Amino acid sequence: MPWSSAFCERTRPAAGSKGGSARRVRHDLNEAILRLCVLDEPARRAAYLAVRTAGRPLTRAEVADEVRISERLAAFHLEKLLAEGFLEATFERDERSVGVGRPPKRYRPTALELEVSIPPRRYDLAAEILAEALDADSSELPLESLADVAAQYGRQVGRRTRARKGGSRLLTALSVTGYEPATSGGETVLRNCPFRHVAQARPEIVCKMNLAFVAGVVDGTQSRSHRAVLSPSSERCCVVVTS
Repeated sequence: MPWSSAFCERTRPAAGSKGGSARRVRHDLNEAILRLCVLDEPARRAAYLAVRTAGRPLTRAEVADEVRISERLAAFHLEKLLAEGFLEATFERDERSVGVGRPPKRYRPTALELEVSIPPRRYDLAAEILAEALDADSSELPLESLADVAAQYGRQVGRRTRARKGGSRLLTALSVTGYEPATSGGETVLRNCPFRHVAQARPEIVCKMNLAFVAGVVDGTQSRSHRAVLSPSSERCCVVVTS
């Protein structure tokens, strides 16, 4: 992902629908690195791992004991992890809670996922498209079904993208998806393939999926004067966008 505050909203349509409900996942290199820096402090990282691997919510005292730091310092690190979305708090009682009154604050891991890839790779997106195509109730041939699903994903990415200052919606959508587009004359070359390793292993499948996805992005951004075409190369993405 380019070093910026832009993000790609990945959407997964509901099964059997063309529009469907969707979920959003951020893929932002800058944000991911900044959030990972929260774990750079050794005691904080140890506190997070203690909660992450405990299998149950932990109190400040339990984390302090596990990490061998003071309870006050444990509280400081746990609250920082809470504020940054790594942990969530609960006051639910468990079998260890005794007495009356409010039980102690406990911490448990959230579902936060952070990915850092240089250059950008989107194997998660490829897997979702392939899984959706396999799950589709369709009489089409497998590659045709895959192309349809990939195009649908691309259109949704394109529709949700807003242009950056000084750029088009199409270039923005391609950038935040990891393609690293570069325009020269009437052609936009995609300098990076987000699916590179699987494309190298099965180009006859992944390149067709890639073409359909980029064509969907073109359609979703209403870039009517542009067209995605296959142009295989070992140095860049197999798709280029012409106008």
